[in-house]
Amino acid sequence: MWGYRRMTDQARADLLGGRFEDALAVFPEKRARGRSEVLVRLERGILFQQLGRYDDSSGEFHLAVSKMRQYEDRALISASKTAAQAGSLLLNEQVKPYEGEDFEKILVHAYNALNYLMKGDLEGARVEIRNAYTRQTELAEKHEKALGKAREENPPVSWEDAFQRADKARYEGLRDKAGDVRNIYRNAFASYLSSLVYELGGEDDEAYIDLKKGIEAAPWSREIQRDLIRMSRRLNIPADTGKLEAAYGKGDRDYGRGIDVFVIFQQGAAPEKEALNLPIPLSRGGLAFASLPVYAFSPASRIRGEVAWDTRSCETSTLCDIEAVASRCLLDQFPILFAKQVARSYLKGRMTGNLSREYGAAGALGGTLAALFTEGADLRSWAMLPGEIQVARVFVPERTGTLSIKALPSHGEEHVIIPEKTRHLIVLCRATDAGLSIRTKAY
Repeated sequence: MWGYRRMTDQARADLLGGRFEDALAVFPEKRARGRSEVLVRLERGILFQQLGRYDDSSGEFHLAVSKMRQYEDRALISASKTAAQAGSLLLNEQVKPYEGEDFEKILVHAYNALNYLMKGDLEGARVEIRNAYTRQTELAEKHEKALGKAREENPPVSWEDAFQRADKARYEGLRDKAGDVRNIYRNAFASYLSSLVYELGGEDDEAYIDLKKGIEAAPWSREIQRDLIRMSRRLNIPADTGKLEAAYGKGDRDYGRGIDVFVIFQQGAAPEKEALNLPIPLSRGGLAFASLPVYAFSPASRIRGEVAWDTRSCETSTLCDIEAVASRCLLDQFPILFAKQVARSYLKGRMTGNLSREYGAAGALGGTLAALFTEGADLRSWAMLPGEIQVARVFVPERTGTLSIKALPSHGEEHVIIPEKTRHLIVLCRATDAGLSIRTKAY
């Protein structure tokens, strides 16, 4: 998959440089074919969104989701009868069509809900949020079944032991990066967007329920904490208000008065994968080597946003750390990937043994070389995602005509005009080396 990696390396450079059209040109429609079709659709979808082409973005996301479902349904019908599955068992995961990591399958619906929000289509946004929740439940159940099957395989050494022996520093780095993310099947970004959709539609009860889901996924989120308190007061639930204020503080009593400005601030780039070779002891003696994907994190300063109006300002705070979510997802998948690798190693060992018995030393050498050169980690991933999604929600006086958005430290400033009679303003930002890219939608 080096060809795909070369594409994404170029597109990533264009994206971080603020050249969204150039990045999109790396993924023309004709490339949305074959084993990487889902990925190309995802890349195109997020780049179209950055360009404000929301219908085109939704179209790509819908096609990606449809293809993901097609691959999943095919696997359910008969995994053993598909050439791709058989090939991946004997060769490696790269021969399979890419169907998306679990966290990507959830995020695509959240991002598509954002498309509908930016078009002013609340019903379309509701549908995508419901799809995100459905996927969270489905994928959690599917993952548990796959984990159970992997445990039944009972490999001769645990994946954690093999990983630590091969590269302890990288193992610890991945676990540290995963941080406080304990469950990728609860997505704070989707929940917070959902609460916004319901509030825009006047459904405060539903908005409050989704804020509670959001705080379960991101208990550190200052914005969700403040909105929980605000909404509990609006719904007149004093018991909840008291508990929330005891946990998070009473905050600003004026929060909730004026024009609602909801800022989504994306910064950085999603991590890339690289291969890690792990030794696996075989039951009949000797070693095989697994090639599994791990994330490589580039050291970079973390950018934050600042929203300023009149003499006041508010900084953005982390809602969804995609680097951390991706790390947790990979750690959760490692037992499954490792079990598959052990099964492949066993089959390749038998193949080499048969060749040795039939052709002697030449057969053994050929089998060993074949096993070595057909092993390779699948390094594909959704490359155009940001490294982190931050949010800031502020309520500015109704007389406010403009506000400024800054990227700190020293990454530019843009001024945003608030149209007359605006009650809610969504501000979608992406920080790049060239400054801020900003799109807005007034309600």
